[in-house]
Amino acid sequence: MLQLTVIKSQSKCYTCGETEQIVNEIAKSYSDKVEFQVIVQGSPEAARFGIVTTPVVAIGNKIYSMGKPVIKEKVENWLNKELKG
Repeated sequence: MLQLTVIKSQSKCYTCGETEQIVNEIAKSYSDKVEFQVIVQGSPEAARFGIVTTPVVAIGNKIYSMGKPVIKEKVENWLNKELKG
């Protein structure tokens, strides 16, 4: 099962919330292949990604987006690339 992760800020962050919602929606469509998780910046789990700014979208151990809003179609393309790899 491929891990799909969103790392979000500890404080209220509109972009983080929007990113979480988009990625969660995509994860539901791939529920047989993907495990979705949300991690809060500053946690031990987030530290392993070495992030600088949120939101972060990671697939497996690879960061695809950091510090900017995401577009649903791009996230789906990244996910399909990883699933084929």
